Amino acid sequence: MKDFSFCIPTCFIVGKGSPAQAGRKIAEYGGHRVLIVDDGGSYLKDLIATVRASIEEQGLAVFRMEDKAVSPKLSLVMKGVEFCRANGIDFILAVGGGTVMDTAKGIAFFCENDGDLTEYVLYRKASPKCMKVASVVTLSGTGSEVSATAMLIDDRTEPNIKYPLFQESIRFLFSIMDPSLTCTLPMRTTMAGAFDAITHIMEHYFCGESGYDLQDRMCEGVIKSIMVNMRAVKENPTDYETRAQLQMGATLANSTLLGVGCDSDWAMHYMENPVTTMTHNLHGSTLAILAPAWMKYCYRRDLPKAVNFAVRVMDVVPLRTDEETALKGIEAFGAFLREMGLPVSLSEIGIGPEMFADLADRALQTAGSDRVGGISRLTRDEVIEIYGLAK
Repeated sequence: MKDFSFCIPTCFIVGKGSPAQAGRKIAEYGGHRVLIVDDGGSYLKDLIATVRASIEEQGLAVFRMEDKAVSPKLSLVMKGVEFCRANGIDFILAVGGGTVMDTAKGIAFFCENDGDLTEYVLYRKASPKCMKVASVVTLSGTGSEVSATAMLIDDRTEPNIKYPLFQESIRFLFSIMDPSLTCTLPMRTTMAGAFDAITHIMEHYFCGESGYDLQDRMCEGVIKSIMVNMRAVKENPTDYETRAQLQMGATLANSTLLGVGCDSDWAMHYMENPVTTMTHNLHGSTLAILAPAWMKYCYRRDLPKAVNFAVRVMDVVPLRTDEETALKGIEAFGAFLREMGLPVSLSEIGIGPEMFADLADRALQTAGSDRVGGISRLTRDEVIEIYGLAK
């Protein structure tokens, strides 16, 4: 086990009707002038009204921007910074999913910090300063409600590059989660979010020699639970208990708890980011295409873990050799994704082989290195090969 420190200062408020507590919590944290960041969707009408009323009941001022967070673009973040400074905002509340939460984090961070986005991404420069920021979560999957990360798109040049802003200071003060808010999500969005959560765990799970049994079993258990509930939600999309378990699984997946003391990779996400930025496909759907391809290419590098995944997660009966068992597990995993209605090839989302080299270059730029993945350490040519396996 590697040395580590572990602290998640975010307060989680979970349950039916919990968004009505937003105003009280903001007041407790000393907020006075509150900016609500959202994507402008009509599905938010009643929720925004509830949240706004709870804030105004505390005697606090509420603001919303005309520009909406439909994509976590740097240009929108900087408009948000200008809005906050012009209106004396001292608290930001994200109401929405991953894009909204990441946008709110970006606005809060750059309200208190000068300099360019690229100066801060990938741990290049850290700052303890950030405007107070919190969230009301409307879907499960990204885990932004619990993470110290915001994925932001630098849209100042072509091609656009999505960068990870890693800063402890951008963690939410509190995250309000009412699983009933997720009950009306489209099934494709539900499945994509759930698989996104699974890959967050996989990026820690396939971690080479630094792994240990406690963490492995925790990862396997949460993955299996998410898979069980993915099947259950297809049968009954409005079941509160199923939605609650999917939401908590997604929060655990990105909480870092499942990866403490271990290395992590994130190669799948670095390869996914340029594809999603180009196609505007759902983040989790793109990961569903690339994850099995990455596993096929890299399983020999961590064969014992690939065997454990096959046996403990995919319920594969051990075959004659470890390699056969691992490949059977990957095959079963791909079959599960097809069963859930997720895409399984890049061609399904309009990506052809002629794009692979450009996408590999973007993946390297997003990773900020000549290799992709903290453990995989994939070269440009290897990234192209993996795209080829996913074609």
